[in-house]
Amino acid sequence: MSLVRFVSVALALAATLIAAPAAQSAKLPAGAGTGAVAPISNEGRWFVDATGRVVQLRGVNEVYKTAPYYPAADGFGNDDVELLKKLGLNVVRLGVDLRGLMPTPGKVETDYIDKLARTVNQLTRAGIYTQVDIHQDGYSPKYGGNGFPDWMAIDDGLPNPSLPFPVYYFGNPAMQRAWDNFWANEKVNGKGLQEYVIQSLTALVRKFRSNSHVIGYDVFNEPWPGTNFSPCSKPEGCPDLERELMMPFARKAVKATRKLTKTQPVFIEPFLFFNLGRPTILPGSTGAWLSAHNYATDENDALMVKETVKAATRDRVPALLTEFGATNDNPTIDRLTGIYDTRHVSWIFWAYNENVLPDGSVTASTSTANQEVIQALARPYPVAITGSPTSLSFDPDSRVMNLTYGTARRGGGKFSGSLPSVISVPRYTYPTGYKAIVKGAKVTSATCSPKLRLLTKPKVRKVRVTVKPSDSC
Repeated sequence: MSLVRFVSVALALAATLIAAPAAQSAKLPAGAGTGAVAPISNEGRWFVDATGRVVQLRGVNEVYKTAPYYPAADGFGNDDVELLKKLGLNVVRLGVDLRGLMPTPGKVETDYIDKLARTVNQLTRAGIYTQVDIHQDGYSPKYGGNGFPDWMAIDDGLPNPSLPFPVYYFGNPAMQRAWDNFWANEKVNGKGLQEYVIQSLTALVRKFRSNSHVIGYDVFNEPWPGTNFSPCSKPEGCPDLERELMMPFARKAVKATRKLTKTQPVFIEPFLFFNLGRPTILPGSTGAWLSAHNYATDENDALMVKETVKAATRDRVPALLTEFGATNDNPTIDRLTGIYDTRHVSWIFWAYNENVLPDGSVTASTSTANQEVIQALARPYPVAITGSPTSLSFDPDSRVMNLTYGTARRGGGKFSGSLPSVISVPRYTYPTGYKAIVKGAKVTSATCSPKLRLLTKPKVRKVRVTVKPSDSC
């Protein structure tokens, strides 16, 4: 081989080797241009996707509390999934009722789980994530509540007055004793009550562990401490009761789940008083992530969110606000979601089947849905960004969103230069179009696309985005 020929071949080979990584980096994971790439994990208090982008979750609860206890029986189907997509939402908290899952001690009804799986699969195909939620309110029907079958209600024959939610927590001696016996892990047919819940949890994990769009399992909706609840009402909360009752249960749930999946977390909720703004020591060293509810008074809403972020930051786990709202009042929802935006907290509204669709609606669409509610829920937000948000605000009157984010990658390393940040800009919010004013990044999406895509410019440390209504589309 001549020297010239050798040099030509060498240069061609070098060019191929240099070009190969660039070509490889240009190939994005499926769905990276429209949303978060599964699975969802974390870097400290932040949700991140498979590409390392910081993720925000926005969604609704779908919890059907009437037999047969699964959403499809309430009419939830593909039309509902399409409505959620149109509103720009990307997560559903799916209620599981143990009356359907384990109506008799120790026997898991696999057909019930299969019914839940059909809904999960519909959401997955649409790119919507699911949090699986073992749900109860008021312990069981025996006390006017729901969730746990009556065979789990061991109350030692104490008085059982008929009281409404949430008064029954404070005034029903039988219910309070049932909670005491749950935390004492009293046995039914030789097996502890907590073990039946763990058995139910592991049955769900076995079904959904291969679905990377299932972001985890909320193992216990709104737990109550039992007869000795008064310490939890104090401003300092009840860390001793959390340490004594909740932490051992959470550790058992995490341990059982970890045997089946290393990627899907258990979410743990503090006692019900945390919803009102009390502090918590959870999740602590349990290995769980934090599930929080916001039902505080107006003056304590910001405090409750502050305590949520404080706990998540302290324990370096994400916090997901899995319930708030329970209202059709547009200004209330706007006020609350504004607080969550300020703190960069992911949220799930209560509830789709109670507040989004009016009673009796069969086909879900933007015309059949409650206009006040969907107007408040359909907000622009950063779905997945190559960096971390530093400020976010949305004015529902002017429909102007302002977002600032730093471009450093959480956990270190660098993003691929072809990996976009994705911002949800629902057409429902901007029916005539929108204008994006961007500094520090290049817009790569089509004009007025419901998913605004941005590529960070070289050496930029901060990106600023303003979205405002326009008549240009």
